[in-house]
Amino acid sequence: MAGGEPNRKELTSWKEIAEYLGVSVRTAQKWEAGLGLPVHRLPGEKGRVSAEAAELERWKRETLGRPHWWASVRFFRVYAAVASVLVVVAGGVFLGGYLTSNRKGSPARFRFEFKSLVVTDESGRELWRKSFEDPFGPGITPESMLRYRQAWFGDLDGDGHVELLFTYDPVSRLKNGSFLICFSDQGKEKWRFVPGRVVSSPAESFPPPYQIAQLAVAGLGKDQAKRVLVTSQHLTWCPNQFVTLSSRGVVLGEYWHSGQLGHMDLADLEGDGADEVLLAGINNGYKAATLVVLDPLNLGGASLEEDGAYQLEGFAPGTEKARLLFPRSCINRKFESYNGVSLMAVQGDSIKIDVNEKRQDADAVVAYRLDKHLRLVHFAVSDRFRALHRELEAAGQLDHALTESEVAELGKIRVLKGLGR
Repeated sequence: MAGGEPNRKELTSWKEIAEYLGVSVRTAQKWEAGLGLPVHRLPGEKGRVSAEAAELERWKRETLGRPHWWASVRFFRVYAAVASVLVVVAGGVFLGGYLTSNRKGSPARFRFEFKSLVVTDESGRELWRKSFEDPFGPGITPESMLRYRQAWFGDLDGDGHVELLFTYDPVSRLKNGSFLICFSDQGKEKWRFVPGRVVSSPAESFPPPYQIAQLAVAGLGKDQAKRVLVTSQHLTWCPNQFVTLSSRGVVLGEYWHSGQLGHMDLADLEGDGADEVLLAGINNGYKAATLVVLDPLNLGGASLEEDGAYQLEGFAPGTEKARLLFPRSCINRKFESYNGVSLMAVQGDSIKIDVNEKRQDADAVVAYRLDKHLRLVHFAVSDRFRALHRELEAAGQLDHALTESEVAELGKIRVLKGLGR
């Protein structure tokens, strides 16, 4: 046993303790302070100490036999302090990450719960809900509303917040029609637009209700201020109102049409950097499928009709940039009052238009493709149209076979007004 007396049990001074350990008194005192050397303070005179030899032996085995850093009380104090800091930092990082991952985002989706509109962020976390008087109409889904332009998310007024434009189309639409609501990102109603008003033709009056068919948002004019474009139709399918609204829901212009214009798209047809609005559907005055092109910054008047019974009264002539009518097939003339556009879409430098010839057969169409000057590029009758013609002929409901010369007549689009005229 280095520097000590093996049989001695108690050491009563720093000198004896140091000699027993084989170190200087100063080192022994440092070991007490830094390594926990088992020294006992004696009562009475200041500085008197004692130590048990057995305790010192045990301490030597447990402390001096390990690395110095392991035995250092100071080390563990520093370690504890550093560890505490790291725990606090890690906790802050975790909490920050948790709060970030659980912070609700901007409005991005919605769902229906009976009579309630529930708006969520992209992750499906509920932001707000709005209850209406009546449930939503049958067959209406959030997916269909976004696909067919009856709802829109975006920063409408440039304040950095996402608004929702939502068409409320209730199960009671035949009584109440539908209307457009602009909601803030907090669910506050900022404004609403109720379409239609009383207009008349010589034969009939058309009071509300009206139903919104489609909406779109576009930057218009030199300042590219966002405008809301809305096409709405009377619930008897005639007439149609098209309006542009400011970002605050103020009507800036309107155009009326004798018929139904349920399809809308935008395109720069004249290459001047300004979009025109393309509206497609049915014209009651000519009893034919139609395409109407408007300048959204210059709306006014009502369409002029060949059949005066459908002419809307009290309006100046409409400010259309173009009006086209699509020919009716023999099937349509025999079984329907008019044909109508079932699809219209701007695709690159061309415009695709499908005209349905029999309402109960959605695939019996004539497909047209126009260029941006509204000139016919290509057209074709669908396979289903040809099959339907054969079926009706076999049933004795048509008195002739479909010929290519008859098909060729369907390519003769009537231009009531062309671009630039």
